[in-house]
Amino acid sequence: MSERTFRLISGIALWIVLLLSILYQNNAFIIAYCVIFLFEGITNWRIPLIISRIRYGRSAPEAISEGNVQVKHNVLASLEAERMMRFTMVFFIFLSYFVFPDALWFFPWYIAGMMIVSGITSICPMVMFLRWVGFR
Repeated sequence: MSERTFRLISGIALWIVLLLSILYQNNAFIIAYCVIFLFEGITNWRIPLIISRIRYGRSAPEAISEGNVQVKHNVLASLEAERMMRFTMVFFIFLSYFVFPDALWFFPWYIAGMMIVSGITSICPMVMFLRWVGFR
């Protein structure tokens, strides 16, 4: 599973989680979604990599496996942009859903829509910005 497919699936999952949390008026769905992405960001056990290793064995495709990437030697270069995107996504969902729910009620829906669009087009503005800042 590529990062593009993972973004599409995670955006659709976020929309479903948001609908379920409204339908059942329960924040457990949002909390579980955020915990999964926070766990993935902290441990760097990326779900697409885990799925491809299960699917293909130890010889995962080169596009998915972590290849030889030449980066600058600075603090930000040691972190991946995709990993920081997951941290940023969890931070903004938590901020808009739990800290300022009345003022930023639309923001989790916007994040889900942007994840779906970036999954379809393979262009993620957040990852592009994070790479411009210095993440690999």
